Amino acid sequence: MASDDALADELRSLSRTLHETVADDERRAAALDLLREANALLAIGERRLRWYEIETDGEGRRARTRELSAFSGTINAVAPPMRIEQGERNGSPCLLGHVCLSRLREGPPKSVHGGVMAGLFDEVMGAAQSLTGRPGGVTGRLTIRYRDLTPLDTDLVFRCWVERDRGMRVDMRAECVRAETLDTDAPVRTAEAEAIFVRRR
Repeated sequence: MASDDALADELRSLSRTLHETVADDERRAAALDLLREANALLAIGERRLRWYEIETDGEGRRARTRELSAFSGTINAVAPPMRIEQGERNGSPCLLGHVCLSRLREGPPKSVHGGVMAGLFDEVMGAAQSLTGRPGGVTGRLTIRYRDLTPLDTDLVFRCWVERDRGMRVDMRAECVRAETLDTDAPVRTAEAEAIFVRRR
């Protein structure tokens, strides 16, 4: 049975194909007809509720947020997507965001666009507020230091941890590391970030 995740994956694959290849007029026209037909088929379905429109507990809302998110949403075809899991850093809990970015996110030659990096940092840092055991806030400030170009088509890990919980404000830190170096004595960091998240009253 086809799933929403599979549909989103196929749309991502289609985006890469469009970005990487040049088709002739006949093939473009045929593909466009197929896409319009597919869009019409899906549009017949019920309206999907946003994460804040559903009546469920906190975990249910977090699951829906993960599905629809712009950077980690499994059914958001625009998302890479980033896979987020809990990890450990220096004996303390952290969140790890795993992602491999294609040329769809290219900025400098063969490297990830800086704006994409900012979005990925914001995504994993926002999610990592769950480590406080309290409701999260919205981004108040995000500062990124780009240490080097971040390569495309390379497994990356965005590692994030809580620096300090100040009640209404949460200080977060994160780094982007080439995955194969994450657990070594010399992890290769391409960027680092600091953020303040503000809990709204």
